[in-house]
Amino acid sequence: MSRRTPVVQSPSFGTAARLALEALADPEVKAGAERYFRGAVPFHGVKAPRVREVFRTVFRDIDDQPVETMVEAAFSLLQRPYQEEKQLAVHLLERLRRRWPPDLRARLEPVFDAGVHDWATCDGVSGRVLKVLLERDPGAAAQIARWSRSANPWRQRASAVAFVKLARHGAHTRVILDLCDQLATSPDRFVQLGMGWVLRELSLADRDAVLAFLRRHHRTLRREAVCYAIEKLPAPLRQSVLREHAKTPRE
Repeated sequence: MSRRTPVVQSPSFGTAARLALEALADPEVKAGAERYFRGAVPFHGVKAPRVREVFRTVFRDIDDQPVETMVEAAFSLLQRPYQEEKQLAVHLLERLRRRWPPDLRARLEPVFDAGVHDWATCDGVSGRVLKVLLERDPGAAAQIARWSRSANPWRQRASAVAFVKLARHGAHTRVILDLCDQLATSPDRFVQLGMGWVLRELSLADRDAVLAFLRRHHRTLRREAVCYAIEKLPAPLRQSVLREHAKTPRE
């Protein structure tokens, strides 16, 4: 099997994780979570702290395992239907961060497309994997920003969310504004909210650039995306931006 094949099998770790989650499943937690996510992804019914406990139990001793085996285990879990198994995949990739193969980002792309269908998994991969890649290699910025041109809206959202923690420090400002130019015309709510999130952080480093961006794109921006973007600005300025947005005809 090619190491780049999106669907991989890791029966020992995957089966152990699945059995542990099934043993902890709570029908009420499952119903509540699926209601909150509006049916976008199924749940076993295990709360996040218990998912972390499963991770610590199943993946307690992995440092002596071949990194390829563990990366494939993570990729396999990410493509499982249940959200808790996707959470385990993100935890595992984060745990492996000191041992990632150099081609991890390229190999992640098809797996991300196959396995990410909700905002929580998207943001987990963005904040715990893509962000680390950006911190290690500034050259990765252009590659991750290209996700903004993907046909997959979750990849589009990830292209923005990956930069959230860096934007407030003024890192990659030009790249962030360019990728937001791409996202501003998206009709997808989660894409626009991801864009608004990174702009909110960027406003701490370059308020004028964010205000200019908003004025340039008022016609296509959702109001809630604008509200996200201006959340950390002074109240009078927020009110001024919202009045301007309200007066601008929508496309």
